Amino acid sequence: MKMVQKEVVAIRMMLAALAFALLQAGWVRADEKAVAPTTNAPAQLASATATPSKAIRVLFIGNSYTYYNGGLGTIVQQMAMSVKDGRKMEFVEVTKGGQTLEGHWNDGKALAAIQKGNWDYVVLQEHSMRPLTDTEKMYQYAKLFNAEIQKVGAKTLFYETWARKNKPETQTGLCKAYETLAHDLNALVAPAGRAWEATLKAKPDFVLHVKDLSHPTPAGSYLNACVIYSTIFGRSPEGLPKSIRNAAGKVLMDLSDADAAMLQRAAAEIRAGAQKVETPDVSKVSGGARS
Repeated sequence: MKMVQKEVVAIRMMLAALAFALLQAGWVRADEKAVAPTTNAPAQLASATATPSKAIRVLFIGNSYTYYNGGLGTIVQQMAMSVKDGRKMEFVEVTKGGQTLEGHWNDGKALAAIQKGNWDYVVLQEHSMRPLTDTEKMYQYAKLFNAEIQKVGAKTLFYETWARKNKPETQTGLCKAYETLAHDLNALVAPAGRAWEATLKAKPDFVLHVKDLSHPTPAGSYLNACVIYSTIFGRSPEGLPKSIRNAAGKVLMDLSDADAAMLQRAAAEIRAGAQKVETPDVSKVSGGARS
């Protein structure tokens, strides 16, 4: 127990420092309004008005970093469903392995899903290497998507990804690319990459990557979901279930109490720093390798 407490304290200190740096730079913006939880079925939709009985509707656009381990939509939805009297979430995922935002734009399926409307958030995830190798293309297509998202009255949420296990030094560039873009578009960012970085600095032997050194383990996807849950619902993920099942009852992840608590705290500290920033007004903005 003492070891867990030390790890949590270490993570909190690092995340606090990171949050302060982000706030000073004006990179992270988060929705101040506390929104309740969400639900899981790739073709369900809804609206995030103030009525607690209405589900939040989220569209996820990405690649295997989004659909791995059962899919972030399912994981976040099940987290939301576990909160008594909380708002639920309905979602759709438009994903393809190795896809870039450029590829999604040219394919047309993601745009068609956005244009169906009645979304509260649209989560955009770029290919894991493009923020490092072609930021210009990343920004070009993110801005195109953002303009369409605004037209249907939704908020853009960038899903910031993490460095590969053998290239931890690239995390700085990944964070800068996502956070600068979110700042420029007055959009939101779910800083999963920063949560990974802080967790691995506090506990270097903790396994977040699978053997390919890129994709997330179930614990990695759980951490990502905690960050996205906290960003969308405006509340701490602490106390959420450590075991997640999909709608069919299949166990997607089953963490130990200590690991779940550590990852929840990491996401909570990211949110604690971000929520001090003003709520973005998106209505004023105009618009290769595997993952």
